Amino acid sequence: MNLSVLRARVVLLLVAAYVILNQGFMLVRFPPGSGSGVPTAELLVLAFILFFVFDLRRLIGFALVAPLFPLVVWWVLGTVQALRGLEQHGIWALRDASHLTDSFFIWIGFVIAASPDFFARFSGWLRTVLNIGVLYGLLFPFRETLAAYSPKISAPAGYSAPIFFNYISSSLIPLTGAMAWLIDRVRFLALPAVALAGMLIVYNVVMFQARTTYLQVIVLLMMLVILRPRDAARMSFSMLIGVAMLALLLASGLEISGRLGEKFSLDFLLEHFFSIWGEQGSGMVASAADGVWLRFRWWGKIWNDLTSNTGSFLFGLGYGIPLTDFRTPENAIVREPHNSFISLFARQGLIGFLAFIWVQLALVRSWFSVYRKCERQGDLLWRNTLLIMATFFVLLFVFALGEDGFEKPFNAIPYYLFWGVILRSEFELRAGRTLFEKEQSPTRSAPRHKTAPTGRPIPAHFGTSR
Repeated sequence: MNLSVLRARVVLLLVAAYVILNQGFMLVRFPPGSGSGVPTAELLVLAFILFFVFDLRRLIGFALVAPLFPLVVWWVLGTVQALRGLEQHGIWALRDASHLTDSFFIWIGFVIAASPDFFARFSGWLRTVLNIGVLYGLLFPFRETLAAYSPKISAPAGYSAPIFFNYISSSLIPLTGAMAWLIDRVRFLALPAVALAGMLIVYNVVMFQARTTYLQVIVLLMMLVILRPRDAARMSFSMLIGVAMLALLLASGLEISGRLGEKFSLDFLLEHFFSIWGEQGSGMVASAADGVWLRFRWWGKIWNDLTSNTGSFLFGLGYGIPLTDFRTPENAIVREPHNSFISLFARQGLIGFLAFIWVQLALVRSWFSVYRKCERQGDLLWRNTLLIMATFFVLLFVFALGEDGFEKPFNAIPYYLFWGVILRSEFELRAGRTLFEKEQSPTRSAPRHKTAPTGRPIPAHFGTSR
């Protein structure tokens, strides 16, 4: 087996473990059981850094398509802050900087996507991982029973967690899986994708009982209205099917309780939805509404700390200090204020925050560039794969508005790996190469020359192993 193919498979296997097992795999460290052990993903990042010299030929290609200037600004500022924090506050500075470390997967994704026949394998891998994630999510109602049989692992913060049956990001993967079914129009046991996706979306809303899930579904509909109006109509119809089936179940007298332990009903759904803005309700909804005001207090304190002097405002408070004073029942301090964008602003200040936003906007521009090229060339497989990855991006951004989404490696690692793969596909298409060699149309004429974004020709052999 080609070594580049083997390396790509190892990386994808690791990322799949993060996506499916989330917190359980995040806590796996080497040496095992050591509070100061190195997480698996950071070992992989270190390996790529140590063997960077072997991938130098990819660097110019990466610079041609990646938003290199803001990315370097963000990386350099974050690295300086992390090293300063390490000196002042110890190992917690590096743990707080996990988002920065995980962003290196944008380079890893770009490198492994140069391996032979990668895009076809990646498209199949993505759908397989999402389907496993959906099945894993369907076990959520039995999580407490199943977790009792799972091996436990200790976290540096002092708590222990099961390796299996954690559902920290709730509906992120199952909702992405539902959208993948809609986009690919799959069938299972003679059931069309519309019905399958509708049932899965409603399942996520009912069982996970997370306010971010409501917002995620709304934003997904808006995204589809812009990109694929027909799929937006199909998604709306699928949700109606799911709601109709739920209504039949409730009418039969069946009581359904979700994550909060509350019996699901229309009144509960409305109360929980309006608690997003701090509206009080009954039962667990009241606690959820109180959490909104707690977040506002955290964010206000962070703003006061940032604006206490010009240096903090421009360059941030740094890593190693918790951004809240709140402790969990296990006496573990909550280090992030449940909003990734505020966390990033707090850690790296205005300069780091603006660099991050610049990077994200440039990446979105790259996505649209590749998407339009795929539509023009009739490349349906990669076009659909792009839409599935865009679903994950949108869902994660919504999740990060109310949680520490990017500070969790099982979210950030696939996020940046996907972007690295998209950048590689943009590079290949700009160079005039096809992503799927076996599907290349024999009637399509070859380009006269391969052109870089600046108009300079790109050699046919440059930056590729094919």
